[in-house]
Amino acid sequence: MNKLFVSVPTKLLLLVISALLLLSAGISVMSIDRLNKEFKRFQVEKIQQGQDQLKLHSDIAKNQLGLWIESFTDMVQLDSIDDNQTLALAIERQFDALQINHNVDNAWLIDSNENLLYQSSAANSDIRSAANSALKTQQPWYQLTCDKRCLQLIAVPLINANGESVVIVMTISLVDIIYAINQALNSEIAVVSFANNEQALIANGLFVSSSNLALMKQILKQDAANALVKKVKQLGLQVGIAKSSYLINLMPLAQTDNRQFFLLLADDVSSITEEYSQYRLQFLLSALLIFITLAVFVYFVTNPFTNRILKLSNALPLLARKEFEKFRLIQLNRRRLFADELDIVADSATELSYELEQLNIEVEQKTKELENIAMYDLLTGLPNRNMLNYHLRKSVANIARYKHGVAVLFLDLDDFKKVNDSHGHSEGDKLLIEAANRLRVSVRNIDLACRFGGDEFVVVLSHVNSEVDAIPVAEQILESFKAPIKIGSSIFYVSTSIGISYCRDEISKPEQLISQADIAMYEAKDNGGGQYHIYHQDMYQRVAHRVMMETEVRQALAKGQFSLSLQPQVMAKSKKIYGFEALLRWRHPEKGMISPDDFIPILENSEHMVELGYWVIRRCFEIVKQLQRYGLKDVRIAMNLSAGQFVDGNLPQYLHALLREFSLPARLFELELTEQTLVKDIDRAIEMMNNLRTIGFSFAIDDFGTGYSSLAYIKKMPVDVIKIDKSFIFGMLENHADYQIITSTIAMVKNLGLTVVAEGVESSAQLRSLSESNCDIIQGYYFSKPVPEKELLAFLDNHVVDGCWKTAPQVTFQ
Repeated sequence: MNKLFVSVPTKLLLLVISALLLLSAGISVMSIDRLNKEFKRFQVEKIQQGQDQLKLHSDIAKNQLGLWIESFTDMVQLDSIDDNQTLALAIERQFDALQINHNVDNAWLIDSNENLLYQSSAANSDIRSAANSALKTQQPWYQLTCDKRCLQLIAVPLINANGESVVIVMTISLVDIIYAINQALNSEIAVVSFANNEQALIANGLFVSSSNLALMKQILKQDAANALVKKVKQLGLQVGIAKSSYLINLMPLAQTDNRQFFLLLADDVSSITEEYSQYRLQFLLSALLIFITLAVFVYFVTNPFTNRILKLSNALPLLARKEFEKFRLIQLNRRRLFADELDIVADSATELSYELEQLNIEVEQKTKELENIAMYDLLTGLPNRNMLNYHLRKSVANIARYKHGVAVLFLDLDDFKKVNDSHGHSEGDKLLIEAANRLRVSVRNIDLACRFGGDEFVVVLSHVNSEVDAIPVAEQILESFKAPIKIGSSIFYVSTSIGISYCRDEISKPEQLISQADIAMYEAKDNGGGQYHIYHQDMYQRVAHRVMMETEVRQALAKGQFSLSLQPQVMAKSKKIYGFEALLRWRHPEKGMISPDDFIPILENSEHMVELGYWVIRRCFEIVKQLQRYGLKDVRIAMNLSAGQFVDGNLPQYLHALLREFSLPARLFELELTEQTLVKDIDRAIEMMNNLRTIGFSFAIDDFGTGYSSLAYIKKMPVDVIKIDKSFIFGMLENHADYQIITSTIAMVKNLGLTVVAEGVESSAQLRSLSESNCDIIQGYYFSKPVPEKELLAFLDNHVVDGCWKTAPQVTFQ
């Protein structure tokens, strides 16, 4: 994403503007706050003055009426009057003077029985209530009452010559008081009433009296007058009329059930508002002047520096583009008496250009070296897996363009591991170099030969029309490996297995081609090696089946689906139980019993087979312990070891640990190995056998005669038992060749001092012929089929007594 470029002068100008705006905002807030405080102070002062004036003029009215009442009682000689009617007539004669001289609105004379002796108008509840209060307290009673008008009510108790109490009650209009307050405060004043509720609005007020009724009505017509009465009572209200501004304050007077009465003070605050407006204008003009001055000053001060910075910023991208000479042609320094930071930056940038130029040269050299390392194998010089992936993707992408397919050959050297194990990795590396040279000369110039890893190689053939076109290349490679490889004084005969995959579709995935060729290579290796195989879909199905089977074996181990069946081994002549061969069984919860022939070959070389083998060994130890408790002390168990199990370095330790755990002698266990397992690495096999034989274990060669059957390796190995494969036993009576093989094998093994076991014996004739040939041990359905471990003890109860077979065997088949 491209960044927006903003020059340094612009940033400085924006910074100054932002600072001034912030300063202006701060001063404006302070000014408004000061104005609000002034209005608040003005409001408080006006309300206080209004209250003081109201109290002052109310007191004046009270005092005047009090003096009048004193002079009145002296004039009528109240202490000599014993008739209240006389007093009432005297008040009636003085009422006109009270109205004229003291602004009295009405007067009443009420006795202690609340009888009206005199009234200038009808007496309401407020008049009677004030009279009662004066009579009870025998003190003058003052009260401000409002209904349609607001009046000041005064009630004064009197006593005549008979000691009877009467009350003079008078009401005084507030007109004179309002006029006096208006003159004293220079404010427009009105008595106004509002509805007695929380939502009462100023605009809905009703005027009782006013010093300037027209102005007050104008105020109530303004939009600002829609404020709530309770808020105006607390904060006041500023209203603009024409060019004038008024501050409205409310001062409570009285309250009834339905209405509330206030003294409304309207003060002209136009001068204060005008003063604030002038102050704000002066501030804005001053801020603008300061801003222009600072902007001009910043421009002239920073312009030389910013020009140099811009010049440097325009030059520095040349370094990124590796235009070092062009960068150094730009004059970045100015001749001045004093240097500054920009001069230091310019000098450093120039020095940096030389350093970067040298570094760039070194990086280019190292990059070329790394590309070689990344794309080529350091040992053989062939392209490596990275180059393979790149070239194969390119070749597949070009299928549509050139209308030709792509073939992949996956090679693996047969038995290369033996070279590393027997002669060391140094000799193995030399062998790989020679293998790479032979591979290089076996392919065309347009083809790519790569080292995939370890002793694996991949050849990519472009411009081929079918997988058949890849066969001559595969045959040429196989032919080149037939000649021995001489390394120093050692000579190696190494063959290779080749898998071939082919595609004509440009959407094919390169990794899928390699995977298919790899599967075909393993097919070639499983068929003896030294050959090629072309991939087809059945191979994938077998691989998928193998992977699925390995997964299910792992689950079967965890869920306890495996068990052992034990087939008795009986001495041919004495019928004594010699031992049992432990045979693995798998009961799948969905597929039922799975034959060992279905899963053992698939798992033979997998890590799961090693784990499964250890489970079998431990279970055999548990069964031997069970047989000893039953009473068979010297009966042994024969256990089959896979090739992976036999070469596992942990096997001796594991067996030794089991012997200690179960307190059993090693002579009760016979380890069975196939001929193919032994001849894969004879030297290592002999070493492992000697280690286990030292502990006390014995060894048997299983399926003898089906593999190499060489006396040479039998003589070299510490073998105790030879087991003749059942394929020879089946035809020994009908096929003279099989019979001769069996008899000669028994004679040969006996001469070597070894024990012979015949497997697959199913008839008495076979048993008799083997006994006559001095065969030692018989195993087969003639005596018993394999017995599930859970049924073993019950089986022994029925067929064995004192360690010998007690009944005539019955032939059973499964």
